[in-house]
Amino acid sequence: MNTSASMLQRRDADAADFPFIATWLGRPVTPTEHGERWRVVAAADGMPRAALRLVPAIGLTLPRVSFHVGCVVHAARELGLFHRQRTLQLGHDHTGASELADIAWARDHQGTGLGLPEQAAALRALLADALDCIVQQRGRYAPTLIAELPGPRDAAGHSPLWLGLGRHFYRGDPAAAWATHGPAWRSHLAPLLPQQMVYTSFLPPVAEAAIGGVAEPARLLLELLEDAGFRYGHHVNVEDGGPIMERALD
Repeated sequence: MNTSASMLQRRDADAADFPFIATWLGRPVTPTEHGERWRVVAAADGMPRAALRLVPAIGLTLPRVSFHVGCVVHAARELGLFHRQRTLQLGHDHTGASELADIAWARDHQGTGLGLPEQAAALRALLADALDCIVQQRGRYAPTLIAELPGPRDAAGHSPLWLGLGRHFYRGDPAAAWATHGPAWRSHLAPLLPQQMVYTSFLPPVAEAAIGGVAEPARLLLELLEDAGFRYGHHVNVEDGGPIMERALD
């Protein structure tokens, strides 16, 4: 199968693309609103291979929450003690940033026959297309661009960070909340979460280890985002601790 970027089409998504995108994401998707834009990379025959949603600004109508991953030091020179503690602090640090949201693509396990070279080519073309779209309409987008990656899951599909932290403050099922409210459910969750700094050493070891980790299927996307100039900005999502990657546009 040809992996050349020149053989891939770049276009706005149409109605026929959304069932594919929904399959890749594992949930329903709808056309965008408020200036957002779905972009698709497709094969020469028009079959979509990868897609994302371009969002000019986040958090302006409903605050987008994340955990900032920081540290504090407890030291007593006289006692010869020095402890560096990792912390989580709930906040809205990405308010107004632009986003590459819902990045999704056809994978081999979904019966597409696409190996890693074909997947990488599609994702690389998709990210390049998104940046080209931003350049062409630079005034609509913020100085900072983010992309959120999913965090680790166990064999049952559960997030270790959620089991170790979030579920103590919200007993509901995150998947059901997502189905009802979409990605905005995390903003509805925020008032229930600790507003104070959380020491990660108080969490179960498996939950602490999940902070900033990436789900195995998304490791390819992580590498390509880094190739495109994105870096981990010490922020993670509040559900599964997946990293929020950042890139300065100017």
